[in-house]
Amino acid sequence: MRALERMEWPQKHKIKGSVLLIALIAVGFGIWMQKRQNQNLVDNVEISELSFNDWGSQYIELGYTIENKTDSTLNLYLLAIIYDQDDVELASTLFAITLPPHVRQTRSKLLDSLNRSLHAGERPHRATLSIYPKRKF
Repeated sequence: MRALERMEWPQKHKIKGSVLLIALIAVGFGIWMQKRQNQNLVDNVEISELSFNDWGSQYIELGYTIENKTDSTLNLYLLAIIYDQDDVELASTLFAITLPPHVRQTRSKLLDSLNRSLHAGERPHRATLSIYPKRKF
């Protein structure tokens, strides 16, 4: 009878140290570039003048002014959070806007899905509006 030698399947090869080092450097550089782009975006977009335009028991309208200081049109994601007087979150939403270059606009956002209804005579106390950075990792 003939003896057959089979090849080991699949063959396992160790990754060379230099290839692994280059891959780690590339990942680190990508993370650094992403953080730098997000910081530049925060530096070039100014959000100010937050106000409550209108509110009822089931909705809150948030007014804000936003300014684009760059030379290009920006597509941004904004995160709005509204709190009551006890710093309990009433509502939050993530929404997208498009901002033309070198423009200052006054806008509003209607939040109509509240975590709880506002009581009679109660009003929203505090709001935050921030840029939600794009994450690729």
